[in-house]
Amino acid sequence: MSRTRLHSINIGIAIIVALVACSVAKAQNNIMHDWPHAAMDYTYDKIHKAENLIDRKLDEKDSLYVSPNLYKMTIMTQYSYNYEYYRFTADDGSQSIAFKPENGNKIGFYAGWRWIFLGWSIDLTKNDAKKDLNLSFYTSKLGIDLFYRRRDKGFKISNIKGFDDNGVPVRDYSNDFSGFSTKQKGFNIYYIFNNKRFSYPAAYSQTTNQRISAGSFLLGISYNAQTFSFNYAKLDEKLQAEILPALKFDVVKYKDYSINFGYSYNWVFAKNCLANISFTPGLGYKNSSLQLKSGKELLSSLNFDILTRAAIVYNNTKFYVGASLVSHTYSYRKSSLSVVNGFGTINVYVGFNFWRNQKNN
Repeated sequence: MSRTRLHSINIGIAIIVALVACSVAKAQNNIMHDWPHAAMDYTYDKIHKAENLIDRKLDEKDSLYVSPNLYKMTIMTQYSYNYEYYRFTADDGSQSIAFKPENGNKIGFYAGWRWIFLGWSIDLTKNDAKKDLNLSFYTSKLGIDLFYRRRDKGFKISNIKGFDDNGVPVRDYSNDFSGFSTKQKGFNIYYIFNNKRFSYPAAYSQTTNQRISAGSFLLGISYNAQTFSFNYAKLDEKLQAEILPALKFDVVKYKDYSINFGYSYNWVFAKNCLANISFTPGLGYKNSSLQLKSGKELLSSLNFDILTRAAIVYNNTKFYVGASLVSHTYSYRKSSLSVVNGFGTINVYVGFNFWRNQKNN
C-alpha cells in the first residue's frame, strides 16, 4: 500500500469519526439542554401537588378570622436571649446543688417556605460552647417542632443547700465550674382544634394574619432526650468532702414521652397587631438511667412537664417585626435523686415575605 493511499484512508476515517462525534455531541447537547427543563418541570409539579394537598387537608382557614398566606417564602434575622438552670436534690431533700450558665446572647438567621421553617443560630456569649438547631412545620391544623441543644462549658454553681463552712450553712455561693455539660434533643407535635379561626402560625411563623381574636385547645405529643454529665471531682475540696453519695453521679440520661393538652389565644389588639399566650402542661412516661461509680441504675416513672409560649407581632403581610418567649420546665425523681431543669428563650426578630402566592393575586 502506497503512502498516498494510506494517507487518504486516514483522512476518510478521520472524517467519519468526526461526523459520528458531532452527531453524538449534538444528541448529548439536546439531552443536556432538555434535561434541566424536564427535571425542573417534574420538581415543580410535585411541589405544586404537595402544596395543594396540604392546603386541602391541613391548612383550611376561615378568611374572616385568618387571612390566607400571601407569600411562599420568608427570611428573617433574630436576636435571642437564653436562660437555663439545673437543680439536683438528694432523695431526703437535705442537700442540693444547682448549675446555671451565663445567659446566652445569640444571633440567628432563618428561612421558611410556607409551612417549613429552618434556622441556625450562633452563640455570642464569651467562652460559651453552645449549639442550637431548630426546624419547624406549621399549618392551621398541625404543628411540629424539632430541636437540638448542646452546651459543653460555661457553667457555674449558682446555688447550694446542705453544705457548711466551719459549721455555718453556706447560703450564697457562685463559682465557675467546668465539670458539667448538657445535651438535649426532641420534638413536639400538636393538633389545633379551632384551626379554621385560630392561627398558630400567625404568632410563631408570621406566615398568616389573625384578623379577629380567637383561641383554641391544643393536643400534642412530645419526645425529649436529655443527658447531664457531672464530674464532682472538680468541685472545691470543701464541697467534695461534704457532698452526699446521692449527688455523686457521673451521667444522668433520660427519655421522656408525654401527652400535652393546653390552650392558646390570639388577641388582635390593633390592625396587623397580635399578642399570643399558650400554656400546655404535659403528663408523660420517663425512662431514665443514672450512671454511678458503682454501676448503672435504670428507672421508669410518670413525670409532669410544662411548655409556655407568648408572642407579640406586627405583620402587614409583607414585613413583620415581633418578640416571643418559649419556656420549658422538666422535673423527675429517681430513688436517690430528683432533678428539676428548664430553659427558655426570648426572641426579637424582623423579616419579610416574598414570592407571592399566585392563588392570592
